[in-house]
Amino acid sequence: MQKPFSTQPELFVTSADLEHPSLQGLDGAEAVLDWAKLEHLLIGIYASKTGRPSYPLLTLLRASLLGIWYRLSDVELAQTLFRDLLFRKFCHLELGGDVPDASTIGRFRQKLVDADLWEQLLGEVNRQLEVKHIIMTEGRINIIDATPIEAAQSGPGKGVGGQPKRDPEAGWHVKADSRGNMKSTYGYSIHTGVDEDGFIHRQTVTPGNAHDSTERDTLLLGDEVALYADAAYSSRATRKKLERFGIEDQVQRKGYRGHPLSAADVIRNDKIAVTRSGGERPFATYKSRYGLARTRLMGLVRNMTFYGLAAIAHNIQKGAKFLLLYGLLEAEQVG
Repeated sequence: MQKPFSTQPELFVTSADLEHPSLQGLDGAEAVLDWAKLEHLLIGIYASKTGRPSYPLLTLLRASLLGIWYRLSDVELAQTLFRDLLFRKFCHLELGGDVPDASTIGRFRQKLVDADLWEQLLGEVNRQLEVKHIIMTEGRINIIDATPIEAAQSGPGKGVGGQPKRDPEAGWHVKADSRGNMKSTYGYSIHTGVDEDGFIHRQTVTPGNAHDSTERDTLLLGDEVALYADAAYSSRATRKKLERFGIEDQVQRKGYRGHPLSAADVIRNDKIAVTRSGGERPFATYKSRYGLARTRLMGLVRNMTFYGLAAIAHNIQKGAKFLLLYGLLEAEQVG
């Protein structure tokens, strides 16, 4: 029988013996959202009356976010949930009680995949951050970019039945590095649209061989005042679309054989690069802080959801930081 999250023990909140600074590390993430609204979105993933999880849906969602924040596999996450008081507090797990095992966490994530819920969850997180004026919508810009991620199975060789071990839904991403050397990565590309503060508003995942520009329209918000992007997105079609929507064109120009960049375009590109570089910060978080330079799962749809959870984790963590620095400004407080 599934338990509601709100009735889980409040032992960590009420016990003076457990009021220690080390148990306050996730208080910002707790306070920055109305988590019940996320729970409401999750209810539908267990439509059947049978096979429902024995843990509240929010416990499983929060556990999944912990796995991303702390770079833990499902097995490592289950072990840490058992022994770590901070994790138990955040997930509302009673001291000494059972915790979700790795298979339970994995099944919950698969339910998210099947229901394709990550975009709704990200949208709700962002909506709440907008209401609290942590995410600013008026006059915002959109910075779009992409980065390659190596597939969990990317090497040669064959497995059971002679089938290639390599993830069949990934592809080769080939790009020149800063020194002009060609670098190849077999995997996927993560495409994001972020604002000037680094909050992720749109995200998608493609096989690595898809060109960055193919996801331009997916990443456009429609209400941004300007679009910043590198030269991979430069085209006559992009310029016409931005003009049609009244969006300022801050896409870097690229030169062609026989038609090199003008001196004016070089200066323009350098100016745009200062702001455009902000679009790379979420990728640095994914790869360096979350350990996601390589996928953990096989298949496009699974990775779409997993990196969607990473986007949610990123925005909650950033929102909690803004809460710590600036506090909350509720909508009714604004004149």
